[in-house]
Amino acid sequence: MPEVKRDTGEVKVDLSKSRDKTWFKKEFSASTLLFWIKGSVSVDYRFVKVVEQNTVLGLIPAGKHKQNIPLKNISAASIDTSYSVKDFIVGIIVALIGLAMINSSALFGFLAFIIGVGIFLNGIMTKLSIEKAGSAYEISVPFYDKQSLVYIQQAIEEAISTDIDKTDQSLYHHRLAEDDMDDVQ
Repeated sequence: MPEVKRDTGEVKVDLSKSRDKTWFKKEFSASTLLFWIKGSVSVDYRFVKVVEQNTVLGLIPAGKHKQNIPLKNISAASIDTSYSVKDFIVGIIVALIGLAMINSSALFGFLAFIIGVGIFLNGIMTKLSIEKAGSAYEISVPFYDKQSLVYIQQAIEEAISTDIDKTDQSLYHHRLAEDDMDDVQ
């Protein structure tokens, strides 16, 4: 697992660089209510590998999506927070229906209220956009898991930097140290 260092307020992700193992791997939540359902991003010297858990309305697990993105095709990675008014409105309506149902059926009313709150909270998402070959690939996570995306973004930027440095032989050989990469030819 990567080590995270905190120096003077700036977060730095250390990658263990090697040709024969993953440099970085981080898991993230797929939805607000189903926080135990995780997706992951791993970075090595050739690829960024993404495994996302699909959900319906952020509430029902619906399989997974895998994506392998070559480092050479990635031009940038950026983080953005988005708000979905539709999810806010639907979440409030379902939560209010749940509160109204509590008098007639406490169980169904409470369940509808919890689902409404979950839909409302899924309206606040943090997105990591990976620019690849002219189009963006987005990974969305709940607002409380933003730090995971920050670590993933830093790992991708470090891997891109190392990959670009490999084309400049003088810079690449200057960067190499005994703890940087194993058996680079």
